[in-house]
Amino acid sequence: MSKLEVLRIGIPGDLLIPKLYLYSFLNLVEASKDEIGHYIELRSSDILGAILDGIKTVKEILEKRRKEKSLRRLSELPMSWDDKVGFAKLCSELKCDLDSIAILEAYSDVLKSPRVGGFERLRRGLKNFDIGDEGYVLPSIFKLERYALTRGPFFKDGFSKSQKVGVSSDFFVLMLAGYLVSRIGYTRLDEKNWASVHVLPLELAWSRSCWLILQERLSGLWYGIRPADALVLHLLISLWDLLKSDPHNLMILGVTDPIGPTPAVASVSINAPLREVYVRAERSLESILREEWSKNSLTWLIRKSLSIDQPGRDVAEKIVKLIFLSIQDDIRALEELSLMSSRLETRILATKQPKEDAHELLAIARDARRIAGRLLEHRFKLV
Repeated sequence: MSKLEVLRIGIPGDLLIPKLYLYSFLNLVEASKDEIGHYIELRSSDILGAILDGIKTVKEILEKRRKEKSLRRLSELPMSWDDKVGFAKLCSELKCDLDSIAILEAYSDVLKSPRVGGFERLRRGLKNFDIGDEGYVLPSIFKLERYALTRGPFFKDGFSKSQKVGVSSDFFVLMLAGYLVSRIGYTRLDEKNWASVHVLPLELAWSRSCWLILQERLSGLWYGIRPADALVLHLLISLWDLLKSDPHNLMILGVTDPIGPTPAVASVSINAPLREVYVRAERSLESILREEWSKNSLTWLIRKSLSIDQPGRDVAEKIVKLIFLSIQDDIRALEELSLMSSRLETRILATKQPKEDAHELLAIARDARRIAGRLLEHRFKLV
């Protein structure tokens, strides 16, 4: 039996996002992982090989996205004017072009070099996150907590641009790999503004196979990321089979990418407690997803509530919120869902001169009423 190697990776202090970028990458690394104190410990018979394989996987994900043009609205490596300094310095050290895949390939070549000693380089370079002035200054995509008055479940309100963090090129590249993997889609924030969508793991718990499937399922255009309850339902449906064996929580970020003098800004941050909701809603939601008509109806309602400028969106949002509560055994919400949808349907059918959006509202009401009926039927079977 071969001896296990241990690699200790320093956790990025009070900066959450760089830590989650590391998680995003490390979920693709085949090694035992534990968070102990201020370190993440990797254990494997071949740590270097596992890291290199993880980097290769990221490169393959990027190549596939380029081929399919799934993120065609986004610059793959966005940066502000200030950010370019750090990236240029990194590419100079690695002797490569300023391109995501080129950076990953050049770094892999460095780690493979017998002269460098890849494992020892990783051990030294990843021991401490902040190494001061000798390190690389973090670009804005890595320190979203320190730009703008970001508000969300994992952010502190505030604005700080002065505090500098210097990291090794090893930290820089591995966080970049996690960033590139997590940057999974794009969506509209409002009529004029778009954001890149990042899906980040809140723990080192997703299996490599599930994390890869998640990338495949969620990549591309998103209808939206608000309201939160509609987003969580969307994720539950999209990842339903994965959550049966691997139920873990996620953070969803809507990031306004850096450009010119403007740094990256986390415009929206949403905690997606998939594990907790799945445990409470498993049977009820299963009863909806089992039938094709009810699954399609729920998916349509979620899409309508997430999309910008959809007719009847306000009503769809209220309906989806009630469904979200109902599947978690909130009987009052289920009763309100049934009454609200029935009354809306009756009122529209009785109107002699219906409004322009009456057709959409009638469809929303009917689908909501039928879903409420399905949930009530399921509940009575359990009694």
